[in-house]
Amino acid sequence: MTVRDWDLRHYRFLAALAAEGSIGGAARTTGMAQPNASRLLDQMERSAGFPLARRTPRGTMLTDRGRVVAGLAAEVAEAAESVARSVQALEGGRGALHLCASLTVAEHLMPGWLATAQQRLAGVTTTLDVGNSDEVFDRLRTGAADLGFVEGPTVQTGFRYLEVGRDELVVVVRPDHAWAHDGGVSPQAVARAGLVVREPGSGTRQTADLALAPFGAGDRFEVGSNAALAASVAAGLGPGVVSRLAVQMAIRAGRLVEVPTPGLRLGRVLRAVWRAGSPLEPAAQEFLGIAVAVP
Repeated sequence: MTVRDWDLRHYRFLAALAAEGSIGGAARTTGMAQPNASRLLDQMERSAGFPLARRTPRGTMLTDRGRVVAGLAAEVAEAAESVARSVQALEGGRGALHLCASLTVAEHLMPGWLATAQQRLAGVTTTLDVGNSDEVFDRLRTGAADLGFVEGPTVQTGFRYLEVGRDELVVVVRPDHAWAHDGGVSPQAVARAGLVVREPGSGTRQTADLALAPFGAGDRFEVGSNAALAASVAAGLGPGVVSRLAVQMAIRAGRLVEVPTPGLRLGRVLRAVWRAGSPLEPAAQEFLGIAVAVP
């Protein structure tokens, strides 16, 4: 293999290595397993005929020659993205917009945003994938989505973000649970209870774990959706921690009871996220404006 045989995978990886400063970070950015990324770098160095990077305890540093090649690689990768965007725009009028949202946002906020976008983004074909917050970042990282929406407490490295709203988790129980008749339950009691929670990787789970960590830990019963969580609580599996948006109708109907939890901070920020190295296309920018403006 020679340098002339490098394809976009090589160029994207080298550009990501320059941006991230580590093989692991570049692997995550390009959607590769770290061992495969290490082999790819070895392959590129053999074909180049000189070292592109130096491995150190603090990460992977590009050599002087490596920085020159990485700068050119970034230009190649961006040119390829520009071609793809242009072809997409020519094919579908104003183009296609690929969105990805975590479950709470997708179920309770996205329908209103999509309805507004249908009126304002004429000629844009919009698709929506739904997953937990970690899955949203994965889809953005691999280019499967242009714009994502998450509800976790942190934003992963390599992404830009903008706040689009706020939400609050609540502790809920079935009406005949002992907590339903208390004036409030301590954070310690909540943390040590057998709680029904969302799966790891969910923004709801991340927020709940972070809030409850200082107060102890009890059993956790994991479910894969807000609807399954509410149904499990209503069936008597235990108290649940979930977005108020997801259970507000059940609370109003009396099927679930919100438990006051003084001293427990369960608020969270809802964010739009996108890849730091890729500027948003016009359709994505317009949709972002809709998400900020439409409650």
